[in-house]
Amino acid sequence: MSASLPSTIIFDLDDCLWSPEMYTLRSIPSKPVKGPLGAHGEGVIGMKCSSGETVKLFPAALKILQRIASNEFENVTFGVASSSEEPSYSRACLQGLEILPGVKMDSLFPIQAIGRTGGLTSRKTTHFSSLKKQHPSMVFTDTLFFDDCNWGDHVGDLNNALGVKGVRTPNGLTEEEFETGLSMFKN
Repeated sequence: MSASLPSTIIFDLDDCLWSPEMYTLRSIPSKPVKGPLGAHGEGVIGMKCSSGETVKLFPAALKILQRIASNEFENVTFGVASSSEEPSYSRACLQGLEILPGVKMDSLFPIQAIGRTGGLTSRKTTHFSSLKKQHPSMVFTDTLFFDDCNWGDHVGDLNNALGVKGVRTPNGLTEEEFETGLSMFKN
């Protein structure tokens, strides 16, 4: 692993990687919406609900996830920590949205903690405990977390409780915010 990268990077989902938030949807996002994946061809760019809403990645989030899918960060483990009130909706989006043609978003995240049941609460510290069980070599002080923090300061909470470094993404993850996070680990 490069000394200038964290060993683990974790993303929140709602309002960090995609929009809208799952609790605002009236039905599960189940219909794939095809379109351009930037310069990488066509693929599933959205998941539409029968009630009409479509979940889409933020443009910069798609570019960042494409970098991840292209193995730019081959020695980094990636995961998601979401306190979604509709975890089945979140999983449907993870399993449906494509980052590159044929590459589902879900395949980028070997460790996942989604929802507010089974020991998970609205506090992300519970999600990180679950992630640690899935990935025992995870070192919190060598972990980077991105979260919109629109409902509470999860970044500050995780830093104070576990030593996780983080970046707030109040308007969806941007490339500048991602690079700011990575810079926290530069020697």
